[in-house]
Amino acid sequence: MINGPHIAFHQLLNSLESYPTRTALFDKEDNAYSYQELKGMIKSSVTQLEKKGIQKGDFVLIAVPMSVELYAILEAVFAKGATAIFLDPWMKGKKMDQIIRLVQPKLFIVTRKLSRVTWLLPSTWSIKKWRLKTIDAIAGDFPIADIQDADDALITFTSGTSGTPKGANRSYAFIHAQENTLSHHLSAAEPSVDFTNFPMVGLVNFALGNTVVIPKMNFMKIHKANEAIIVKQIEDRGVTRLIVSPALLRKILNHLPAETGVKEVITGGAPVTVPLVKKAVQGFPAIAFQAIYGSTEAEPIAIARFKDIIEQNEDPLKGVYVGKPVSDIRIKIIQPTDGIVKTDQVQQLELKQDEIGEILVTGDHVNKSYYNNEKAFLENKVKDATGEIWHRTGDIGYLTSDGLFLVGRQHRIMQYEGKSIHPYPIEQLVESQFNLPDNGYVQDEKGEFILYYHSLHTTDPEAIKAAFEAANYPLDVLIRMHIPLPRDARHGSKLQVDQLKIPRKKQALIRFSS
Repeated sequence: MINGPHIAFHQLLNSLESYPTRTALFDKEDNAYSYQELKGMIKSSVTQLEKKGIQKGDFVLIAVPMSVELYAILEAVFAKGATAIFLDPWMKGKKMDQIIRLVQPKLFIVTRKLSRVTWLLPSTWSIKKWRLKTIDAIAGDFPIADIQDADDALITFTSGTSGTPKGANRSYAFIHAQENTLSHHLSAAEPSVDFTNFPMVGLVNFALGNTVVIPKMNFMKIHKANEAIIVKQIEDRGVTRLIVSPALLRKILNHLPAETGVKEVITGGAPVTVPLVKKAVQGFPAIAFQAIYGSTEAEPIAIARFKDIIEQNEDPLKGVYVGKPVSDIRIKIIQPTDGIVKTDQVQQLELKQDEIGEILVTGDHVNKSYYNNEKAFLENKVKDATGEIWHRTGDIGYLTSDGLFLVGRQHRIMQYEGKSIHPYPIEQLVESQFNLPDNGYVQDEKGEFILYYHSLHTTDPEAIKAAFEAANYPLDVLIRMHIPLPRDARHGSKLQVDQLKIPRKKQALIRFSS
């Protein structure tokens, strides 16, 4: 082993050396891999990368699902000082082609099953490939390149709405800072067995010497996951902690026995609804539940205990409570502003505690740049007078002594009688008061305020109208959908406003007289 590897490797190397016989991972087929085997697979992957000519600074495109092979390859890419490139799997082929041409990776690592897709992506035809099947462990240590803090470890490209997709850079210093921040919340007196559908959580768990259990499901289709199978897996593998998305947690709680070995649950990736929170706390009082708020560029930002969420959301009109900011992050709230925010505007736009505005964050584990995309930087980052770079989350909310509350998104701000109004508070009220969790409050191009909701049963429209009036929110049209409202494919949470359509059945639409 090279002396003095970058600090981002220290905890991982400690786990590989200190717990050789401890199980590092259980895969979907129930195969168990020890830390010694993981180390051997990392060494084997490093050797393979060297055969492919990968050197420090090279870009390696990876299309491998969550597995022991993915982790071995990822750690090997990091050890070489190369940069791992990931594309959002929900991205369309044209955008994938666009990114691959932009990045020009030196190597494309793809499973044999997925390699057929490469024929549909002309940009990959000339790229050297490693068509992955299995990785045989090799005994011994693996070399680690001379890595600097600012070197890029990982670039994750998300779909983007238009133009060039955003590639969030994560440097080795960022990876280490994020690992440290998450370690505060994932460390335990005894090694935990973590069931998770978040690939990056695995990296932190290996640094802590924990065991990762990969769910038996298609991560692209969480809504189709077999609840009985995944709960049996949780029980059979002796899982002590769940780190899962709200959509998966909802499925698990439907089948998880009251007498379970699970002691802790951490959810994130999407907002957690109050009904789910109450179901969890009431059904499993012995489990400690928490929700993490964050984004691709900054994870975590804040953390909330479920019990605090219930307490803070007794009045749904306060907005969505996401918890106390983590100690490693700083938050600014500024007046919502369309377009670029310049350095000399930051101070005059900054708001006080309890005032509603756009949430900005900075810290060592907050992304500071995008790959070869100055436009994305200008739109999503703000540099203050001291030179500090802040990330614009696009979330609208406010900060109190109790923590952070969200009331909406920048693109969903509505105007009524000269004032800005936001959707989350009234959507929460509709959910809690009328048991309609799938609802969306929008303003159309004509300026009319519409509440869409999905339900197979009719609801008293006058009661809903009265609730809006009591809360001092305008409502012109009520639309009952017979299918779920359109939401983002990844987590099924963010409302896709541009895809909302008025149903053909006229009885599903009610227009209130002015």
